[in-house]
Amino acid sequence: MRKYALTQSNPSHEIPKVMIHETEDSGVYVYLYKSKHDTSSHNDFWFDDLQDAEDFSNQYFGIENSDWVSIDDPSKGCQHDLIRPIRRKEKPNDHQYEILEDGVWKDIEL
Repeated sequence: MRKYALTQSNPSHEIPKVMIHETEDSGVYVYLYKSKHDTSSHNDFWFDDLQDAEDFSNQYFGIENSDWVSIDDPSKGCQHDLIRPIRRKEKPNDHQYEILEDGVWKDIEL
């Protein structure tokens, strides 16, 4: 399960978007972003369970249950912190990415 929310404006932080990713077997990740756009996360936190992740998001970023937008889990091999199906290229280096569009992997810059 994944979902994201835009944060309430707050002068004490520069985090406009948060994503929660609940995995089947390795807990819950909270990804923090420096942009509202679909870009890689800036930082992440790990929690044992979903309730702790939601409580953290509410306490630090003012996100209420109704603020969350549910999204699909990432496709196999794709980045967990990105909404679109994007993966790292294996060669020539892992700092290049590809996006799946119309069934075809295409180069993309993040």
